[in-house]
Amino acid sequence: DEISEKREQKILVQKAINSLEEERRLVIVLRDIQGLAYEEIARILDCSEGTVKSRIHRARNVLKEKLKDVI
Repeated sequence: DEISEKREQKILVQKAINSLEEERRLVIVLRDIQGLAYEEIARILDCSEGTVKSRIHRARNVLKEKLKDVI
């Protein structure tokens, strides 16, 4: 049961990530899934580290809102 529940949660999180606007989805994938540093993400996106951090913060807040009733 626990394995099945974890698998279902993973699917729900992936769906929530996929539903994000492209800019938000990209920073979440680069930071939280691929594990890149803020500096690397800033270089890839050609923006400042501060911009990367604020985008990640906003994206995580949207994800929390989308997942608050499911997880």
